[in-house]
Amino acid sequence: MAGGSYGGYRVIKDTRADVFETSVHRVTAVVDGDTLDIEEHDTLPHRIRLLGIDAPAKGECYFAESKTALKKLLENQDIRIEKDISGVDRYDRLLRYVYLPSDSPEEDDLLVNHYLVGHGYARTLAIAPDNRYRDLLASAQEQARTKRKGMWGVACPYFEEHKSAASLREKSTQASDLSCTIKGNISEKGFGRLYFLEGCPNYSRIKIDDRKGESWFCSEKEARDAGFTRSQSCDNTF
Repeated sequence: MAGGSYGGYRVIKDTRADVFETSVHRVTAVVDGDTLDIEEHDTLPHRIRLLGIDAPAKGECYFAESKTALKKLLENQDIRIEKDISGVDRYDRLLRYVYLPSDSPEEDDLLVNHYLVGHGYARTLAIAPDNRYRDLLASAQEQARTKRKGMWGVACPYFEEHKSAASLREKSTQASDLSCTIKGNISEKGFGRLYFLEGCPNYSRIKIDDRKGESWFCSEKEARDAGFTRSQSCDNTF
């Protein structure tokens, strides 16, 4: 372990962490479409949550297909991992991008996060500060949605509603078509996925960026089903 200083902060080089991050890891189990387990290393967490994406949870439409796709791709395979900014989430899962190394030195490794979104097995979930591949994943999702791949091509209630709301916004900006006024925002300050109704404080200042996984919703139920929680700032207004 080596140390130094920078701007009043102590910089420590943890060789154990370096070895872990640069090593190849064997996948021992696939939990769902965006979560997997690797072989244990000392006391470090061995469960990995794929960064930048969100696959259907158990009980949701397209869960089985999403999990099966990841299982066929990675179970009992060796992978490489890449850290962004965050280390672990509140469930003590490692937050990482995952690569499936190519057998050929002339071929690119497969970025699994990108593969899952591009084939419609997961959607984007951009949460600051981990936005390294935000634009790449957003582009993959748009292509999957346009070509109706995976979950975008089946009758999943949430995704059907999402597609309908998106189509409504794309077709017209006339007042008669602006019925989907609930803003689903992903906070860059760590407050999570929140939705805001018209009349909530700062409603007009909130901008929606589809590339980040943000969206407009036609009802509070639709927003909740998409994983958003009503902002506490709205509680004193309604």
